[in-house]
Amino acid sequence: MAIDCEDQELLDGFLAETTELLEKLDDDLISLEKSPEDADLMNRIFRSIHTVKGASSFLGFDMLVKVTHKTEDVLNRLRKVELTLTPEIMDVILEAVDLVKTLVADIKGGDIIERDLEGTIAKLIPYLSENAVEATVLAPVFAPKEEKEAAPPAAPTEPAASQQAGEAAPAEPQPAKAEPKAESAPKQVAPSPQPKPQPVKEPQKAPAKGGEDLADNSTVRVDVKRLDDLMNQVGELVLERNRMIQLHSDYQTGLNPAEFGDDFGKLSKRLNFVTSELQMQVLKMRMLPVEKVFKKFPRIVRNLARDLGKEVDLVIYGEETELDRSVVDEIGDPLIHLIRNALDHGLETPEQRLAAGKDRTGTVVLSAAHEGNQIVISIKDDGRGIDPDRIARKALDKGLVTDDQVAAMGTREILDLIFLPGFSTKEQTTDLSGRGVGMDVVRTNIRKLNGIIEIKNELGHGSEFILKLPLTLAIIQSLLVEVEKEVYSIPLASVIETMRVSKKEFHMIGGQEVLKLRDSVLPLLRLQRTFGCHEVYTDRDTCYVVIVGVAEKRIGLIVTRLLGQQEVAIKSLGKFLSNLPGIGGSTIMGDGRVALIVDPIGLVGGAA
Repeated sequence: MAIDCEDQELLDGFLAETTELLEKLDDDLISLEKSPEDADLMNRIFRSIHTVKGASSFLGFDMLVKVTHKTEDVLNRLRKVELTLTPEIMDVILEAVDLVKTLVADIKGGDIIERDLEGTIAKLIPYLSENAVEATVLAPVFAPKEEKEAAPPAAPTEPAASQQAGEAAPAEPQPAKAEPKAESAPKQVAPSPQPKPQPVKEPQKAPAKGGEDLADNSTVRVDVKRLDDLMNQVGELVLERNRMIQLHSDYQTGLNPAEFGDDFGKLSKRLNFVTSELQMQVLKMRMLPVEKVFKKFPRIVRNLARDLGKEVDLVIYGEETELDRSVVDEIGDPLIHLIRNALDHGLETPEQRLAAGKDRTGTVVLSAAHEGNQIVISIKDDGRGIDPDRIARKALDKGLVTDDQVAAMGTREILDLIFLPGFSTKEQTTDLSGRGVGMDVVRTNIRKLNGIIEIKNELGHGSEFILKLPLTLAIIQSLLVEVEKEVYSIPLASVIETMRVSKKEFHMIGGQEVLKLRDSVLPLLRLQRTFGCHEVYTDRDTCYVVIVGVAEKRIGLIVTRLLGQQEVAIKSLGKFLSNLPGIGGSTIMGDGRVALIVDPIGLVGGAA
């Protein structure tokens, strides 16, 4: 069936409001389990479920009403202290919230799926009061025209939705005659833009994920002040555009060239300032607090701790730290993997911790902070730490390294072995990831974001995984270099230093060209050979070396000339050229030429 604009607005409003409420609900429920006496928190959770129930009832989403109504009844008994909150009760409430998320995700996706609700509802019923009744459901908004006309066009907010549904809060039970009415109500309906209705699928069990993909990052909230600042900068840009048009007109009418040059120089400076400010304002509008990712972790940690029989306290710092939405969208999975590893292999059981003289409750600290033009995210635990000897033995057993390679490695290099594909210290395969399982995927995902991952470790006292990521993936500060008359852009965040060197100072050690730099030996890489540039300058005795670093690794890139620092916009090379070794993208320079952006991580990894 087709839906009209009014219906679509109601549905969009319902989805936006419900999604916002459900995103915060997991975090609130975990906080409530730790502080069951917090009446304000309890009431906020109750109001959230009540609002979802009322809006669902008005729109005719029957399955949502059934689940939220039973969940609301249990929460009402908890807030009236008729029930005492236990981990078992919280397990059931969280399962019900997962089911609600799944049903909302179905509506958002336009799928009509008859979910199996009875299993979850059966777990809620033992905690309900004896006089709990079914919710009354009105005719759906998305019904045939002759039925829909009877439904008033109220917005799906909490007061209006509750009044339209003819419901009261569970504190005032309805008469039992309301039960048959719920059974005759229409099933949950999801709109589809096509006039032809979609087929109803067979009943399915709700997935364990519970609608984790519910969050919709296609829209973002923006502070009105940021919009005002952006408008002001656009106004300044319009003034400079008018000045440029006037200057061009004056030039065509015979303006003195000397005066034109002076005026054009002033215009260029003002235009540079205004565009820089405008760029900063737009970047700020794309920024999201990392809390958007962090808020899912209390629930994950709680579930994992119960599954593993461990006691864990998750501490979060810096969730207000902002970074670009493109980065936010990509860091969720690596962080989940690292937190699972911290709980599964990092932290000991309560008995093991007591035997080691520690508190029986382990601590995982998740923090985020800005450092220059990077965001640093840390996952730190106070567990057993990583045993380098065990890592080395496992890597040898799996044939990932040789005895000679291990003998030449330091502690840091041995710890980095956990990032090798196929590495694992798990003795048995379980549903949970052991430290090392899939860590190569974590590092790959972080590298795709032009970030790095480092390990700090203290055997017996815990380990820390540190992620360093750029604030944005769209614009970077870069060093422009010339390699045999071809221009390349090197991200400035990776540049340690630059120097001019005589070619006589280069040496060969074991087939690798190196340079003695102070008290260390620096491996070198000729970009001319790496990228296959045609050799133009054959008689030069000196060249420049750009020293780039990734984590603790350093390498010197040999280039012909340094052209200077410039802010560049990153352009994708497309899916066919996206995996070129050593190339991270491209940019368009001021003269219209295309310059490739060097990927220091790929070059350092290749050289290693």
